[in-house]
Amino acid sequence: MTGSRRDRKGRAPRDADRWTRVAPPSAASPSTGPTARRAADPPDETLQPRDRGPVRAYVRDLVDARRGLVGLFAPGFGGTLIAALGPRSDLQRWLLLICAVLLAVAVVDAVVLGRSVTRRARARFPDETVDGLPTGWYAFMRAHRNRSLRRPPPRVVPGTPVP
Repeated sequence: MTGSRRDRKGRAPRDADRWTRVAPPSAASPSTGPTARRAADPPDETLQPRDRGPVRAYVRDLVDARRGLVGLFAPGFGGTLIAALGPRSDLQRWLLLICAVLLAVAVVDAVVLGRSVTRRARARFPDETVDGLPTGWYAFMRAHRNRSLRRPPPRVVPGTPVP
């Protein structure tokens, strides 16, 4: 079989697009601003159903632009679990207290985030139905994940004002 190309594992390509390489955008390129990133976003059809629509895209931008304490939820929960399972000592009591306070602060921040994101989404999209609990839950689930693990990937830089 002459002319058949295979990759390192011996697999044949399914189509010609798999063999083309796309150069990553350079850091010095002027088209790496927020508008260029929005143009490179995947279309709505490729997103999961929970991530589709302009309201969810706006909520994602609000959450990604915000610096908050909700990200401390998972470490606080892990610290509480480790401290609760550890041997009884004064250190364990202090760790439980600190982690419980951290969890309480993260929960309050999550409630504030959910309410503010829902309020801003309702103001931005008055013609669409924006349910409070699902929108707040979506914002919390996105906010408590590490930024590098969020899918779809963030489009805005933290601290950037979102209109």
